[in-house]
Amino acid sequence: MRLSCVAIGAMLLGVVQVAMAEPAVTIRAVELRAQPMSDAKVVLSLPAQSAVDVVSRQGAWVQLKSARTSGWAKLFDIRATDAGTPVATKKGGNGIADTLGLAMGTRGASVTTGVRGLDADMLARATPNAQEFATLTKYARSKAQADAFAKSGRLASRDVAELGATAKTATGDAK
Repeated sequence: MRLSCVAIGAMLLGVVQVAMAEPAVTIRAVELRAQPMSDAKVVLSLPAQSAVDVVSRQGAWVQLKSARTSGWAKLFDIRATDAGTPVATKKGGNGIADTLGLAMGTRGASVTTGVRGLDADMLARATPNAQEFATLTKYARSKAQADAFAKSGRLASRDVAELGATAKTATGDAK
């Protein structure tokens, strides 16, 4: 009897997961992994524009279910779709969402995940971490070292005006 209760519980969990699954599409080729880790075993490779269901989320990872199997992928490798809506094969027509790169999954390198803000209470309770400060000071370089590094990379110094101030170009024209 106990074994049958466990089996029924497992089936119910599967039904709940399927009921909670959200339709999505891969926005690029994706390797589904056995666990939500970059070095986990690849269980399946999916091409871009593959229809999948999002089963769960863990940090920056989402568990996806495809027609053949399930596995984990990065959150920003997918785009949510409405149930019954065909998968789009090209961009177009979403106005501001397309302009911002939000609707089609074309966000740039500035996208972050798992970042939470700090509230006033957290800032009030913050304390210095001397060990981390010591670690950071190991990275400090002198002006001469920084200049030598910049010269080796053929970098040139530039004066940058404060925000809101009038900037001048190399010819001295005000912008």
